Amino acid sequence: MSVDHPQGKVKHHCVTSDAFLGGKLSVCQPEKGFRAGVDSVLLGAAVDDAPKTLLELGAGVGVASMTALTYCPGLTALLAEIDDEIVDLGKQNLRHNGYVDRAKYCQIDIMAPGPERVTAGMVQDHFDSVIANPPYFDEKTVSLPNDNYGKRAHAHGIDCLERWVKAAVSCARAGGEVIFIHRAAELQKLMKYYDRRLGNITILPIVSRPGQQASRVLVRGYKGSKAPCKLLSPLSLHGTEGRKFTPQLQAILMGNDKLHW
Repeated sequence: MSVDHPQGKVKHHCVTSDAFLGGKLSVCQPEKGFRAGVDSVLLGAAVDDAPKTLLELGAGVGVASMTALTYCPGLTALLAEIDDEIVDLGKQNLRHNGYVDRAKYCQIDIMAPGPERVTAGMVQDHFDSVIANPPYFDEKTVSLPNDNYGKRAHAHGIDCLERWVKAAVSCARAGGEVIFIHRAAELQKLMKYYDRRLGNITILPIVSRPGQQASRVLVRGYKGSKAPCKLLSPLSLHGTEGRKFTPQLQAILMGNDKLHW
């Protein structure tokens, strides 16, 4: 259902209230532009069981972090986001879903200088898990949404992806995991930036149907590890026919099982 949000800070957005994880989460997000969906849930469900501290870069309205918090009861999270209206929505989502004691937002440009990020809470060598769903497209090659949040969420400039990886690795503790979800077409570039800084890298291709080319990849690496890279069998969103999700994906989306990889 679309509603005009009453809070002053979100006066420019018409928002919807959407259910995630089979109704375990109720999330307000902008009606148009970038909207959290399957990618955000998969990113949050990809977090290991062991981490106690989580940092999400470009957290948006908080779906990935809240998914991780739902699956990992001992986890606490810091959500870094630049857009003030989206931060306001995200904070409301944390309150509405009962996560204010385990999660908080910091409003920061993650490509800001290191001291600014540290002041905002992005402490170096600290977090057990760092996750990100960075902008997917080159800003010169795609048509962008009209709102600033949508523009930032969809497209990036030169060296953006490398700087996101650098920021993520700098905040991860020794032995901590760094997980990105990104376009499969950008895997070579992402691996280049991962390989300089992380080891024990695992790549999970995501396909719409069995036998099709991957459209997305989940990539996880561990800070300080020297273990070799692993390429997993693809995760299929759907079967060979129809629009139903596969049982594995349905279990994740309904909040009944996390991603095991």
